[in-house]
Amino acid sequence: MARLSFKGGIHPLKEIHEGKHATKDKGIRAYMPEEVCIPLDQHLGAPSTPVVKKGDMVLVGQVIAEAVGPKGIPVHASVSGEVTGVVQKQLLHDKPSTCVCIKNDGADTWVEHAGLGSVETAPADQIIPAVRSAGICGMGGACFPTHAKMTLPEGQTVDTIILNGSECETFITADHRLMLEQPEQVVDGLRAAMRAMKVAKGIIAIEENKRNAYEAITKAASAREGVSVALLKTKYPQGGEKQLIHAVTGREVPSGGLPMHARVVVLNVATAAAIADAVTQGKPLIERITTVTGCVKEPSNLLLRVGTPVSEVIAACGGTTEEPGKMFFGGSMTGVALPDDTVNVTKANNCLVVVNKKDAVLKDATPCIRCGRCVAACPIMLNPMRLNELCEAGNLEEAKKNNMMDCILCGSCGYVCPAKIKFPFKEAKDKIAARRI
Repeated sequence: MARLSFKGGIHPLKEIHEGKHATKDKGIRAYMPEEVCIPLDQHLGAPSTPVVKKGDMVLVGQVIAEAVGPKGIPVHASVSGEVTGVVQKQLLHDKPSTCVCIKNDGADTWVEHAGLGSVETAPADQIIPAVRSAGICGMGGACFPTHAKMTLPEGQTVDTIILNGSECETFITADHRLMLEQPEQVVDGLRAAMRAMKVAKGIIAIEENKRNAYEAITKAASAREGVSVALLKTKYPQGGEKQLIHAVTGREVPSGGLPMHARVVVLNVATAAAIADAVTQGKPLIERITTVTGCVKEPSNLLLRVGTPVSEVIAACGGTTEEPGKMFFGGSMTGVALPDDTVNVTKANNCLVVVNKKDAVLKDATPCIRCGRCVAACPIMLNPMRLNELCEAGNLEEAKKNNMMDCILCGSCGYVCPAKIKFPFKEAKDKIAARRI
């Protein structure tokens, strides 16, 4: 079996760096929180508008916030119980988020819901509306509304849907466990998306360090119309859309372009599983699998209700083994540091890593030695060294001319840099976008 890949990238394969060994063999287990606080701005696009108030009683799956705008999605209650408040809470954005807080009554009583039928027989034109009604957004971390990704502009066509099962980031094993334990659901979600978008070819791409998941998905995909499975080399950032498309199809997404410009749509495997739930059961997205690892007593893959506070997540894993120095959502390459353990889990959060004080200390940067390792590692074939010089000089216009906006913020350049330079590319991209340079 050929192992597909792309040019550039890095190999954080040593156990100390990859960090998957602690949870890759841990089966998914559900955790029910005592209270949830559900942000209404989890997805890219306009925040949803709350339709409940303090004192209201809600059921699991009930709409608590309505969609705003064409890219908006509704938000649903993840537990049944009493709304304790509609509050402003500072989470991970620049501004406070509107959140609906619900005290769990422990009954887990669902609102009535019904699906469209089998993914092979459901009316194709009703699948995308069902995806939107279910509040599904990208569960690989980007949180782009899935119905919007599946709705192509007039005149645009795609011929392939790729399910991203690479899970190339460090520490995370949530998608690995999903593919291993629920492979039929993943394939069902792909088939539903293929029928909705009138696409004949669906490819599920999995890295070779997940051979058991590859075998489970291959078995589930056998005899399913148009579905195949691709084996990828274990390399970071194999899961980046542009890198994945090139590895699997040989096509290149043009500079400034989107996957659809290469006639491809990329969905995460967890997103596909959520699509299957929406189509077959009418079930909204109210929970997700999250890897919890680092200095916790019981590293785990937890099925968490959206809005669960991080403090409860850590407690569900037996607490910490030593005093934390840092916590972050996601892997060590692209993860986002948390201010404290009061932050709540969203649809985007596939991993929580708790790091001890020793490992949380970053090494000081030293002057660039112009070794060129960052250039060799860049999967977009940019010149990080030159871009860093331009950013430090405040010359964002020239940085844009040097394709700054094509940077996927994978962190490969910083990982290989012997000088431990902290490349400020996210801040630069945000400034360029804000100033419309």
